[in-house]
Amino acid sequence: MGIAFRFAARSDVGRVRSKNDDSGYAGHYLAVVADGMGGNVGGDVASATTVLDLTPLDHNNYEGSAGVYLADEIQTANIIMNELVDLNPSLSGMGTTCTALLVDGEKIELAHIGDSRAYRLRNNVFEQITTDHTFVQRLLEEGRITPEQALTHPHKNVIMRVLGDVDASPELELLTLDAECGEKWVLSSDGLDAVVSVEEIEELMRSTEDLKHIVDSLVDLTLDRGAPDNVTVVALSVIEEDSLSSTVTSPQPIIPLRQYSDEGEFLGVVKNPHTLDEDAPIESVSSEQEEAKQDHSSHRAPWRRRLPVETKIRNALTHGKWRGESFSDGVFNMMTETSGVDERPENIEDSSAAVLREELAERPHQLVGAAANATNTGMIPTVTKRTVAQRATLVTTPTMLVPVEEVELPQEFQAAITTPEPSVRSRWGVRIFTALLVAGTLFASVLTFVSWVSNQYYVGINNEKVAVFNGVPQSLGAIHFYKVVEETSLEVAELPEYSQSLVRSTISAHDLSDATRIVSDLRQQVDSAHEKKDQQKPSASATPVPELTSVSPSPSASEEATRG
Repeated sequence: MGIAFRFAARSDVGRVRSKNDDSGYAGHYLAVVADGMGGNVGGDVASATTVLDLTPLDHNNYEGSAGVYLADEIQTANIIMNELVDLNPSLSGMGTTCTALLVDGEKIELAHIGDSRAYRLRNNVFEQITTDHTFVQRLLEEGRITPEQALTHPHKNVIMRVLGDVDASPELELLTLDAECGEKWVLSSDGLDAVVSVEEIEELMRSTEDLKHIVDSLVDLTLDRGAPDNVTVVALSVIEEDSLSSTVTSPQPIIPLRQYSDEGEFLGVVKNPHTLDEDAPIESVSSEQEEAKQDHSSHRAPWRRRLPVETKIRNALTHGKWRGESFSDGVFNMMTETSGVDERPENIEDSSAAVLREELAERPHQLVGAAANATNTGMIPTVTKRTVAQRATLVTTPTMLVPVEEVELPQEFQAAITTPEPSVRSRWGVRIFTALLVAGTLFASVLTFVSWVSNQYYVGINNEKVAVFNGVPQSLGAIHFYKVVEETSLEVAELPEYSQSLVRSTISAHDLSDATRIVSDLRQQVDSAHEKKDQQKPSASATPVPELTSVSPSPSASEEATRG
C-alpha cells in the first residue's frame, strides 16, 4: 500500500520586504520550501529555480530509491543557478535554502539544506525533523552557548550551507523516514519561526485537521506580529494513496520532454523517457506525437539554451538515456528570460514560462511565492500590491496655491510685531550660552563615541590574512576608527568561499576573547578542509576509469541517509 499527501500552501511577502524571495510547492507526492537570498536581484531567482526544477518529481513508482532522484535534481538546480550567474554576474552571491519531502512507496525521502524547517506530528509526538545549518546551531551543538543565548546571538542569521554559486557541490542532509497515515507535517521558511514560537506551531498542528486553516493561521499570525521577513508555509497530511481519485492515482506521466532539432524545430513529445527502449532513435515520433507535432508546427526554439553536457550525462546515468529537451532546460530558459539575460518572445505563449505552466497543469498542486510569480507572469522580481500601497503613501502631493484676500490684523498682533527687539547685549548672552551648550554636547558625544569604539572588536582581513581588529571598520578621510590587534597566520584564500565572503565583510565580536574564538572556528574550517582533501587523494598507482553502467549516491549523501 502506497501513501500520498493532502496539502495546502501559502506564501506572503511580509510587512517589511519589497519582494518575495520565498518559493513553495505542494503536491500529492512532493512538497518543497525554498528561502532565497542574495539581495535585490538574486533571492527570488534562486528559490524559484530550485522549486520549479524539483516539480517533475511529483509522481509515484520510482525505479530504485526516490531519494537518489531527489538529491540529483537538487544538484541540477544548483548547476542551473551557477549557469545563470555565469550569464548574468549581477546575480553573483545568490543562494537559497531547500527543504523537500518526496513520497517513495510507504516511506518519505527528505532532503534539506539551510535554515528552513520541517516539523512532524505523529502518534501525539511533535518534533523538528531538520537541523538548522547555521553558525549558531553549530555553537549550540558544541555546547558553547545555551538555547536562550541562541535566540539573541548577533550571528543567528549566518547560514553555513546553502544552494547557489557559493558552493558547486553543496552538502545535503538526506533522510529516509518511515511514514504513517495520519501524521502531519509543516514545512516553513525562517520568516515563520522568527516571530512564531515552536510551541505555537505545535499547538496549532494539534488543534485541527484542516490544513488550509493551519497555513492561513500561521501566516496571519506572522503578519500580525510585524512579519519582518517573507513567510512561506506548506502543511501536509499523510493519507493512503488509494483514497485519492482515480485521475490522480492512475499512472502519472513524468512531465513530458519536448524534442527539438538542432535548428529549433519541434519534433515531438516523449511521455515517459524512463520506460522507452534504449535503442530507439531519439528522433522517432509516435502517432500521438505526430498530432502534437502538427499542433506545434509553428513552434520553433532557436533561442533555447541547454545545460552543460556533463549535467546531461549525469541525468542520463540516474534517469535513463538522454532524450531531447529536459524540464531542467525549460527552467533554465525561463530563468534567463525572467532575470533579463534573454529577451522574452513577443508572443507570450512561446515563452518558457508558458511551456512550464502547461506542463505543471498536468497534476494537482499548489505553487506559491517567487516560483508562482515567475510561471504566472514570466517576470521576477515582482513588487506586491501591498508594497505599491506602502510606496504610494510616500508620494508628496503637490501644494495647491489658493488666492487669499488681504485683511487687517487685530491690534494685539500688530502690537506684538511692533514691539522693540531685545538689546544687542542680551542677544549676545543668549548666543554665548547656546554655543557653550552645543560645544558641551558635542564634546560629550565625542567622548561617548570614542569610548564605544574602543570596546568594539571584529575579525577582518589585513595583508590577505585573517586579523583581529579593535574599533569599527570605518574611516573619515585619513582618520581610521580601527587598529589591528593581531594579524594571524591564517591565509584568507585557504578559507571556504562562503567564510571568505563573511570575513571580507567583517565579522563582529562581543569582545577580544569572542574575536579570538571566531578566528579559532575559522582555523578549524581550514583544518577540516585539509583533512578532507587528504582523505580524498587517490593513490599514486590509481588510474581513473569512467564508469557509466551504475550509479551510487555521493559519500556524504550515503552517510546522511545512514544517520537518518
